[in-house]
Amino acid sequence: MLEKQAPDGDDWLHEIKFDGYRMLARIEDGRARLVTRNDQDWTARFPELAETFASLSRPGTVFDGEIVRLKQDGISSFAALQEALSDEETGDLVYYAFDLLFLDGVDLRGSALEKRKHLLAGALANAPESVRVSEHRVGGGKAFFTQACALKLEGIISKRRNSLYSGTRNPDWLKVKCLNTEEFVIIGYTEPQRSRVGFGALLVGYYTPSGELKYAGKVGTGYSREFLETFQARLERIEQDKPTAVLPKGTYMRARVHWVKPRYLAQVEFTEWTRDNILRHPSFLGLREDKDPREVVVGHPASMITGTRQRS
Repeated sequence: MLEKQAPDGDDWLHEIKFDGYRMLARIEDGRARLVTRNDQDWTARFPELAETFASLSRPGTVFDGEIVRLKQDGISSFAALQEALSDEETGDLVYYAFDLLFLDGVDLRGSALEKRKHLLAGALANAPESVRVSEHRVGGGKAFFTQACALKLEGIISKRRNSLYSGTRNPDWLKVKCLNTEEFVIIGYTEPQRSRVGFGALLVGYYTPSGELKYAGKVGTGYSREFLETFQARLERIEQDKPTAVLPKGTYMRARVHWVKPRYLAQVEFTEWTRDNILRHPSFLGLREDKDPREVVVGHPASMITGTRQRS
């Protein structure tokens, strides 16, 4: 759940929110599989990490964590991760484990989080550098969040120390963000202008709790030339004649709009929402292929803005 501020009190522990792909690492019969939350097998995309997990020799063990690519300053970058996957240069990726579901065949999902954390640290005590434990702090959530924002991190995750593992959204796990980055459903694109190749901009949106798909804005920056060309072909295959969402009254599009089925998610950074619930200064960071577009549900756009950049 997304919150505006971190909870205080010693019944909460706090971790850095990494900017990568959340992934389950399953070790089975001398092999390891890397699986997304919606059960897509991405092992082939991360062969080095899969080999590292297999080398741990802990059959019947399942980790929950985030695959990231770290910049020189040690901060995770989703754009850098996308670049690594595009170039198939995944040898320097890091897996930060923050939970343990099974250990040597024993189901730990019914155990308190703090106990799982203790067992997690022991299970990875001698692991290679590419598999690390996500460190946490007990209590002091507001100060921890302030420090995270000062370091220009994406945000933090606050979790109840005695919470059980559910694998779904629940009030025991809270996301508190410093930067305005979110996933949005790609609902269309515009034709390129002048010397631009591929497409001009992506049209993005989000689902309301009632299931309606709402327009959130046009994202025209942040793309590499290679992405413009390759993703254009994928968009053409899912085009549809009818509008995917209703454009707000008065919306002007300089270039022709092509509507697409809501199959893909875009990670977008932006400054704020306008009064008309449209993104200001959005920039594309990468695709989110590990999530279902139906997960992007927003009751009110202002609820997606948290942390130090929030405005009234």
